[in-house]
Formats: sequence, structure tokens, C-alpha cells
Amino acid sequence: FARNPEQQAKLRVNPALAPNAVEECLRYEGPIGMTLRVLHEDAEFGGRTIPIDTEVWANLWGANRDPERFPDPDRFDVERANARDHLAFGGGAHLCLGAHLARMEGQVALGALVARTKEFALVSDEVEWGASLFRVPKALPLDVRR
Repeated sequence: FARNPEQQAKLRVNPALAPNAVEECLRYEGPIGMTLRVLHEDAEFGGRTIPIDTEVWANLWGANRDPERFPDPDRFDVERANARDHLAFGGGAHLCLGAHLARMEGQVALGALVARTKEFALVSDEVEWGASLFRVPKALPLDVRR
């Protein structure tokens, strides 16, 4: 939102967009970029057979920017109709157990941030990322106008 003031403005005008805005945040820049899976049977991908017991890395950030799934995928859009189709929390049997809580926390935090401020922007485009399994900023200096 700090890099997309027009989307921040949309959310301020229509706070009911918060649930979809959280989904778009997860799609656009989710917390985990890749995940490892082990094949339990042979699988065909791209015309090649990958044998059973092969370790396969799935690029979630790439999948969440797939233009066949998300039109104009590099555009951040709080009104994106299919924003919730992202893979930020995995899926199926591998769906993150905390997904519902994380969504709720995101909605509350985002709602409070836009309700208590007039505008916010990054102090610098350089964001330092913390050392973690999840992609989280070490610090996020904001210029906040109340």
C-alpha cells in the first residue's frame, strides 16, 4: 500500500475492500516464495516425466504472478476479482493451519492502519528483509500522516 497510493486511497474510500485487499497483498508479495514437495508417484510436467521420490521445489511467487491466472499480474489491485486464488498459504492437504487467523489479523491490522491515518508512504524504497523462513521486513520505516 505504501508503494501504491491509489490503491491505499481506494481502501480508505471503501473499507469493505479490506478482506480482498489482504488477499491481494498475499498474492502480490506473499510471505513464502518456495515450498518443497516429494513426489509420491511419477508425474508429468512440461512433457517430461519426473520420477517418484523426487524433491520438487514449487515457486509460489511465480505462480501468484502467472498471467494465465491473474491478468496484469504485476499490478497491485485491491479490487482484483480472483485475488484469493493465490497460493501464499499453500492448498489442499498442505493448506496452512493458520491461514484463517492470518487473514483475520491482516484485515484488522490493515483496517486499523487506514482508519487511524490519512496516508502513509515508505521512507525509502530500500526494504531490509529479516532472516526468517517467512519474508518479513526487518524494519519498515514509514512516513505516516495522521
